[in-house]
Amino acid sequence: MTASPPHPDSPGSSRMRVLGIQRAQWRDLWAGTVAVSPLMPGAVVFGLAFGALIQVVGLPWWMAPYASSTVTAGASQIAIVEALRQNAPMAIAVITALVINARLALYSAAMAPIFAAFPRRWRFALAYLMTDQSAAVTSMEVDKWPDPVRRRWFVLGVSGPFVGIWILGTTAGVILGPVIPESWQIGFIVPLMFIAVLVPGLRTWPGVAAAGISIATVLLLKDLPYGLNVLTGALLGIALGSFVPDRSHPVDEEAVPPGAAPEAHDP
Repeated sequence: MTASPPHPDSPGSSRMRVLGIQRAQWRDLWAGTVAVSPLMPGAVVFGLAFGALIQVVGLPWWMAPYASSTVTAGASQIAIVEALRQNAPMAIAVITALVINARLALYSAAMAPIFAAFPRRWRFALAYLMTDQSAAVTSMEVDKWPDPVRRRWFVLGVSGPFVGIWILGTTAGVILGPVIPESWQIGFIVPLMFIAVLVPGLRTWPGVAAAGISIATVLLLKDLPYGLNVLTGALLGIALGSFVPDRSHPVDEEAVPPGAAPEAHDP
């Protein structure tokens, strides 16, 4: 009996593959790109600011795309370059970057269960590409992708193109740096950094408080030497925001017996 040819939509069909990747996987990747696309204009603007700052400081032009493709953390990149611009000691620049990037440890803990079923090479690659925005989109959309294979292609679609846009934005910033007003390059660069980093995670009152305190501190202390307003704003926002109670989880009144006090939620 002659075997029938594979169905066009079956995994074994060569008609399903483009560059060795099945058509269904391309669809999942594209779905991830569409999900993160509303946040891409922000990556372009943020990248332009970083590239322009590289020009102002006088660092080699290739430093912008190199840093964006190896560090992949725009907030700390800007903080380090801004500290160098002010001739700050290297220790201050490094500590500032570490404080700003401490949030990535929280992302790692949140992404671990989502990535658990992925092969190790996928976990490493997707962790390298993870940003604030891609972590937020992945967390919100993950329930729609219960199959681990489809999920990893979706996450790649969320993370990969976003990082690519960020790198292109920084390159464009280097090229366009001389025509961008100086007030855009320096005066608004730190508030832009904090807004871009914090806004995607503003879903709780402590988060809103931490963002507001951090931005206000950065602006009020803008005259501190060595860019210490960035470090102070980050630390103060984290410290004071932790004292704000989280009211985002309403109490189920039916579950509370009459006369009993509702259960308190952890801040």
